[in-house]
Amino acid sequence: MTGSKTSGDMVPIQPFFDDLKKHLKTTTIGSLKANKTPKQIHAVADTAMEAFATSAAGLEKLVPPEKPLACKKGCAHCCHLAVMTDGATVLRVAEHVRTNLNQAERMLLDMRLIVYEDKVEKMTQSQRSMARIPCPLLVDGACSVHEVRPLICRAFNSYDAEICDQKIRGGGSTSEIPSWNVPWLLGLALDTGIKEALVESGYKDGDIELGLALKQALDHPHADERWLAGDRIFSRTAWKARKP
Repeated sequence: MTGSKTSGDMVPIQPFFDDLKKHLKTTTIGSLKANKTPKQIHAVADTAMEAFATSAAGLEKLVPPEKPLACKKGCAHCCHLAVMTDGATVLRVAEHVRTNLNQAERMLLDMRLIVYEDKVEKMTQSQRSMARIPCPLLVDGACSVHEVRPLICRAFNSYDAEICDQKIRGGGSTSEIPSWNVPWLLGLALDTGIKEALVESGYKDGDIELGLALKQALDHPHADERWLAGDRIFSRTAWKARKP
């Protein structure tokens, strides 16, 4: 696949995404083989996030968007979509919550997570996809863990906020939202790389839903150590486990 830099000037970027995926996968497997600790699993997630930020900045110069993106703080249409992520990222978000939220903020988050789980847990995939339930991490129209948000959240973008509103809040297809495809391809490459690395390292979670998985991570004492030891604390949050 190619990305368009200017009309008539095509820049091949898929090989870059392929190499980036392989590199992240290899380094993640190596780091976990050498050191399976909570600090290391948090570092795995941070590495993927940093790779996204660095690569996106470089690709924006090489393959810029066709026009300015509509995304900005306070525009939270995409925060009403189901968020699929991986175990390392969930544990990193949980660590951020424990470290950075004060007692009142944590209490309110715990309440939102309970309400979210009550609404979502028994839904099928198709029902969840159409429900447009706000992410429990959404506070006053902004992500409360923006620094450590999952790759899919970083990748989502739109040229038109009105169409986002129509298609997301109105229950339409997100494929009809006009967007810059480079972050999507970058996010997909890194997301695939980290998930394949975790599977090959013995963690079989696959796609897990952020809201449900975060509640499990915050509810379980020593969640990081338990997950690293092979305890399937996210088994109930796996997307494919809830068949349509």
